[in-house]
Amino acid sequence: MPRLAGQRGFTLLELMVTVAIIAIIGTIAFFTYEDRSRNARRVDAIVALERIAQAEQRYFTQNNTFTSNIGDLEPFGITSDTTDGGYYDLALEAGVGGLTSIVEMVATPVSSKSQAKDVCTELRISSNGTRDGLPDRKTCWGK
Repeated sequence: MPRLAGQRGFTLLELMVTVAIIAIIGTIAFFTYEDRSRNARRVDAIVALERIAQAEQRYFTQNNTFTSNIGDLEPFGITSDTTDGGYYDLALEAGVGGLTSIVEMVATPVSSKSQAKDVCTELRISSNGTRDGLPDRKTCWGK
């Protein structure tokens, strides 16, 4: 249909192309935001593991052994077996050589939360300071 003189506006095709471009940009922005959020929550888990590692060292100083019970670290400020946001479960595991030698602090994403989609499925720090993760140390710890 020919345009009348002085009539202005957009065609339906122009509007549809604009909507499609906005949808593509919005999708990219959403997934980038989700990825950054997961990285920030991973940093929360790293901070929690380092706090537990410090508490383990204080426990060792007083008891001459490490503990694999996270409840034993309550006097040192560790009051929960999850991170503050509840995105990671925290646990202690006896390392090679038994409890008196080494203990490992482990953070795993909670399966019912969005953090379960994170590429890092496990973060570890041992009482001797060794850091590791799955799939690898650099991906999970960024170093």
